[in-house]
Formats: sequence, structure tokens, C-alpha cells
Amino acid sequence: MSEKVYTRYLETSVYTYAGQYKDFLLSLPDDIRSIGMLVCDQITHPSMYFTQPSPYLENTYYGAFASYPKHRFKNEDELYITAVAMIAGILRLDERGFTKDRDVTKRITVSCRHASVLFSAILKAKGIPCRSRAGFMDFGDMGDSYMEHWVNEYWSFEESRWVLVDVDGYYEYEERFGYSQFDLPRRKFVTASEAWLGLRKGTLHKKLDVFSTNALEGACEYLLMDFHALMNNEIFYSYQPVYLRSGIRALKESELRELDDLAELLADPDQNIEQIECLWRTNEKLSVLTNHTQNVYADTFR
Repeated sequence: MSEKVYTRYLETSVYTYAGQYKDFLLSLPDDIRSIGMLVCDQITHPSMYFTQPSPYLENTYYGAFASYPKHRFKNEDELYITAVAMIAGILRLDERGFTKDRDVTKRITVSCRHASVLFSAILKAKGIPCRSRAGFMDFGDMGDSYMEHWVNEYWSFEESRWVLVDVDGYYEYEERFGYSQFDLPRRKFVTASEAWLGLRKGTLHKKLDVFSTNALEGACEYLLMDFHALMNNEIFYSYQPVYLRSGIRALKESELRELDDLAELLADPDQNIEQIECLWRTNEKLSVLTNHTQNVYADTFR
């Protein structure tokens, strides 16, 4: 692969820029597994509070969930959108730095997109090309259900390949399935483009668990997030193009085909990087975003 392709993922965004924390990130371990484990150790996923807490996770990693301060949000995603904000939040809770085996009261509670952004920021600071990817993950290793998820790919200079990594949680932390979450088999992850095209063509024989009204809606949201992530713009969940505010059902067939074309390009981002970048520069319909707050103000003052 062209050096130009992977070196572009040394560039940072407003989300992955380390700023005054760069020297701190450089002080962290250099090997991928150690970095990944440290990221896991600083974060608690919000879903821990929406389901029955696991005694195993409490006893092994987190401490008692009941000790989590009642005044704190049980989902802090909106507080920590950028890597700088996450690092500051982690250090505020424990000034010793990125520590192992943090109690739940000393962790920030953020979801997979945030873990991915933080990991990207660390690797970019260390001179390792890294990119966030939005798609669908098989957490159970059975291949029968895939959930919305963000992961990372980092460029291995030794092996000349993108390595698939997930730094959100402990589902494979101990290599229960015979491999580590810091070098996942490709079958574990369905890209947003694969999901979108498979649903549109009726060839996706995998169940997608999405938070949207239907699978195609969820695939569309993740397709746009993956497009932006590949352009080093790891957007927040609520950021979407204006024309998608009314959902998939409001789109014309020509607009659906436009998304088909985008998905075809994202299916092989390295091969199609110049065309993807051209879309990024010229197609404001896909690259200019709104969010829920802007929508509210727009509707109020219309």
C-alpha cells in the first residue's frame, strides 16, 4: 500500500489532538496491548448501568457499581467528546495518571466511540498511524448477532497491515476465544459499508442490533460516521447530515443510490482514498453536519 495512505492517519482532528497532553501520552507504554489495556482500565461503559451489573466484572475489574457517585451522569459521553477532555477527566479523578485496575468511581463513563478516539489519539501521538472505524461487532463470537460499535485500525509496520483493535471493555481482554481484542479476526467486525450494501441487496445474513428504528437506518448512521472517521473526523453520535434529519424513509431512490456509491467506496478505503477525499471536499451534503441541538434551535426560530 502507498505510504501516503497510512501516513494520513498520523494527522489529528479536533477529537484526537493531544495538545498539552502529548508529552503525557508519550510517557505511556509503547506496545499496543499495554496501551489497549490501559484505555480499558480508565473507562466504564454506560451500558453497565442499563443492565444487571456483573458480579464477575465488579469483583475483577471495577469495584461495586453501587459506589458510583449518584450526582454523576451514568453516561458522560457529552462531557468528554474529545481526547483532551477525556484525559483531563481521567486525571481529575486520579492525578496519578492512567492507572491499572481503577475503581469505578475513578473512571469516566463513556461509550465505544470515545474509547476509540482516545486510543487513536495515543497512537497518533506516538507516531503510529491509527484510524477509528464505525460498524458492527460480534461480541459473542458466534457470528449470529452484531451490535453497533466503534473500533480502531492501526498500521503495523512490521506486518504491513491494518490491525483491528477494540479497546472498549473486557469481553476478550483475557483471550477467552483464543485471540486478543487487540488483534481481532476480521470476521468479528462488519463494516458500515458491508452492512449498508448487504441490507440494500438482501445479501447480509447477519442480525444487526441497532438503536435506530430499523437496521437500514442504523447502517446509514454508521456509514456516515465511518466516512467521517476515515477522513480523520471522528464525529459524535448525534452529528448527521441535515438531509437525513427526517430519516431513511424520506429519501428519494436517487439519494439512496448516492449512499450506495459511498458505501462501495468505503468497502475498500485504501484503494479508493482519493475518490473518498474528493467527496469529502466537494459534496457538502455528506460532509457538512448538524446535531440535535442545532435542530432544536432551527425548529424554534423557523
